[in-house]
Amino acid sequence: MTAAPVPSNGARTESDPEYLVVGAGLAGLATAVSLHKAGKEVLLIDRDDSVGGRVRTDFEAGFTFDRGFQVLLTAYPELQRHLDLGALSLRPFIRGANVWDTDRFVEVSDPRSSLRGAANALRTTTLTTGDRFRFLKLVVRLQRSKHLVETRADDCSTGELLERLGFSQRSITTLWEPLLSGIQLTSSLEGSARLASLILSCLVRGPAAVPSEGMQAIPRQMASNLPQGAIRLRTEVEGIHNSHVLLAGGDKLSARQIVVATEQKTAARLVGHKAPITRSQWHAYFAADEPPNDSRAIHLMPAQQGPCRNMAIMSNVAPAYAPLGKALIVVAGPTSHREPPIADAQQQLQNVFGKRTQGWELLKAGVVAEAQPVFAPGSPLTKKLHEQKGILVAGDHRTTPSIQGALVSGRITAEAALREC
Repeated sequence: MTAAPVPSNGARTESDPEYLVVGAGLAGLATAVSLHKAGKEVLLIDRDDSVGGRVRTDFEAGFTFDRGFQVLLTAYPELQRHLDLGALSLRPFIRGANVWDTDRFVEVSDPRSSLRGAANALRTTTLTTGDRFRFLKLVVRLQRSKHLVETRADDCSTGELLERLGFSQRSITTLWEPLLSGIQLTSSLEGSARLASLILSCLVRGPAAVPSEGMQAIPRQMASNLPQGAIRLRTEVEGIHNSHVLLAGGDKLSARQIVVATEQKTAARLVGHKAPITRSQWHAYFAADEPPNDSRAIHLMPAQQGPCRNMAIMSNVAPAYAPLGKALIVVAGPTSHREPPIADAQQQLQNVFGKRTQGWELLKAGVVAEAQPVFAPGSPLTKKLHEQKGILVAGDHRTTPSIQGALVSGRITAEAALREC
């Protein structure tokens, strides 16, 4: 796809957009839609063949495969600004988790989701009597305020926070570490406690869910709010110079304001920064004739069992994810390798579920490289948006590594762009 060339004097032509957004992930879409709603002309370009960035969904043989194990936390405050949640046909997980209790999974949950799970929470050996009291106290505190750690100066690792709160080592190993390492993609609990508290607050206030048509339904809905012709796909950007974007093939685009909303590595290259440290996630999907249990909760798997940190029976949560008569199971975990640890994962699943896994068929597996930027203790919740005059940067690497962070970043970047013009 070609673009109108920039005149030799560097001036914008009538065919050039007023605002140009590079990258059609959630941050780029939030930026573009916010600018469009403000009455501005905007062009959104992306190198891929569809919108969404890292939020992608594939459909094969009646199965729905999200790229990696992704869920939407429905209590994210920013969702109401950007999405029609009702139109997404969300399928919620139970507000709780399956935790490993000696030799089996036990579903523990909020009584609003499952009385069975609430009763199990009182019996499981994963939580001591003190843990149950501290957990209840934590839930009440998170319902009142989303901050357990108020400032950057007070931030510490998530592990340190849990120890300060007095949780037992057993509960940290079987509950907190697999839950939060699966979300923050850390090998242990070294991630920011401030970020963890924001995540836990959202988990307390609302369930995790997936759209019935897969996670990419989220960016597709956002893209539908832009006018025809406002999105150009399969458009590769080679570089940015002043107010000009150089495309692969030699064509150029010019705009009054340029927003770089790509993933962090590409953004660093385009604006001349050092590439940030990132984390990756591996995942694998299995088909089975029957699910291993009927739970709609995420299964938390302790690190000593193997590479799987999280498992979900997606067909229990969202039946449309699998064809009739089949169960779809996803497992995932953080990784520093390029290939998913399939053999170790299969052994771990066999150790947990026994002979029930013998008929499980591996359908799809992979690694989502650079799935998240590292958010270390003491990191700011919002980083610098402006790079140089006429160029801004958006993305969850400028806020917090989450769907919430990407949407917030897109909105505040659009607001900054509007103030400059």
